[in-house]
Amino acid sequence: MRRIISTLALWAVYVPIAHAQDFGNTQLTEVADKANLGSATPLPVLIGNLVRIAIGMLGIVFLVLTIYAGFLYLTARGEEEKVTHAKQTLSRGVIGLIIISAAYAIASFVISALTASVKTST
Repeated sequence: MRRIISTLALWAVYVPIAHAQDFGNTQLTEVADKANLGSATPLPVLIGNLVRIAIGMLGIVFLVLTIYAGFLYLTARGEEEKVTHAKQTLSRGVIGLIIISAAYAIASFVISALTASVKTST
């Protein structure tokens, strides 16, 4: 029974790999073209996309922090220490969201200016 299970597990791993190699170059090129991977992305555009992703992730973190602080405030049940902690966390979360929003606006402006200059120079 053990040999059958190990044989089936090996077969389940090997068969997809073997079939993936049969796709050939033409199908991979079609997929790359649809994903816009066929052309080289200019460095400022790539850096801009990475900055936007990083700022977006930080915005999500501060949004979750703000929601968490609201949950703490709602479940404090009048205990002064918990209410104070929740208010401090909420204020820090809101300040973080404001800073991240401003950073996103500035980064978006700079990135669009850089990409516009790259497009005009090429």
